[in-house]
Amino acid sequence: MLKGEKLKKTFKTGILRSKTISVLNDVDIEIREGETVALIGESGSGKTTLGRVLLMLIKPDSGRVIFEGTDLTKLKRKELKKLRLKMQLIPQNPEDALNPRWKVYDSIAEPLKIHGMYEHERVVEIAKKVGLKREQLSRYPWQLSGGELQRVVIARALIVKPKFVVCDEPTSMLDLSTQATIIRLLMKLQKEMNTSYLFITHDFELAELIADRILEINSGKVKSKN
Repeated sequence: MLKGEKLKKTFKTGILRSKTISVLNDVDIEIREGETVALIGESGSGKTTLGRVLLMLIKPDSGRVIFEGTDLTKLKRKELKKLRLKMQLIPQNPEDALNPRWKVYDSIAEPLKIHGMYEHERVVEIAKKVGLKREQLSRYPWQLSGGELQRVVIARALIVKPKFVVCDEPTSMLDLSTQATIIRLLMKLQKEMNTSYLFITHDFELAELIADRILEINSGKVKSKN
């Protein structure tokens, strides 16, 4: 369903941006329909960068991202916008992803409005699926707990019924009991929607528990762990 081929990505660092750091170095990765691939690695190893490159939120320096037969690196912005319906991100820090001035309902409905697909019933339906109460939809992000905020960003990502979702350490900021609840929720919704996950985590035990395959990123390279 999705392939990354020979992906390279570097960043300039330093006060004068004179130093170049190689984050991805000829990375090949494939994610099949309906599966969960866990991507593990140390902090700063490039896990998040790879996830965002596959979503084309960051452009690779070279290489290709092929989604359902289409080379995304060759598409124009308007063409990529259409594919955003099929490719979504669940971020690590929901507080940074949600507009503090918007009520929860508006944040969840945003993707539908962007793509001219707004339906009140769909917002209510996905909120129920992720375990949010109706009264919580009228609250602001600061009025919700960490676990509730994570449900909000999950709802926002899945409301457009994507085929591919990057889960960028979606439970790392939560306590253990809430982590387990969110993981069960993600797995349940994946089965219902036949969605593919790239699940980014530093927790190898969690990766073993949820993933069909485990990949490790190290020194800009990706290799299989099972």
